[in-house]
Amino acid sequence: MTDTDRNIADATTAGSAADHTANLAAGTAEDLAGGVRDTTRDAAEAADDAKEQVAGAVNDVIDSAKAKAADVAEKAADAAETVTAQAKDAYANARSAADEGVGYVKARYRENPGLVIGIAVAALAAVGIIVRAISRR
Repeated sequence: MTDTDRNIADATTAGSAADHTANLAAGTAEDLAGGVRDTTRDAAEAADDAKEQVAGAVNDVIDSAKAKAADVAEKAADAAETVTAQAKDAYANARSAADEGVGYVKARYRENPGLVIGIAVAALAAVGIIVRAISRR
């Protein structure tokens, strides 16, 4: 074999090796790109799953807070309704007692006006004495 033939054979072998190396590099690059693509897709899916789980947990907390707030509001409304009913009853009882007291005084005044006027004057004098005693201290 001559040097030229040998150089051509070496060049052909080198070209074949370069071609083979290029094919291997391209295959490796494709495999690597596929791996990166798969990893990226898996990471995106994991992120979506995590996002859904976090969103679900946040929604559960919000729903729980809303339910508790609604319960508190309902209890407050019930308490206000009860207090209002009790206040109405107390007012009605006080009004009834006042009416009975006025009726009693009127009936006693018709029977003996001097006695009722005397008791009223004595009551006013007692209130005046009490007020004067408190104001001196």
